[in-house]
Amino acid sequence: MTIQSIIVLVIVFVLLALAIMFICQNGGWQGGCGGNCASCHNKCATPKPKDQNKS
Repeated sequence: MTIQSIIVLVIVFVLLALAIMFICQNGGWQGGCGGNCASCHNKCATPKPKDQNKS
């Protein structure tokens, strides 16, 4: 292996790790909780009032 191919592999793995971190922090793949379950339960316990003035 040459030094150029090692650098390319490192860059690919770093970009993959950053992409996975971004997806996990923004709701995950299924739009679920994203890791903070207490926050999710709190939103369900106190739902936001719906806007009644929509046309």
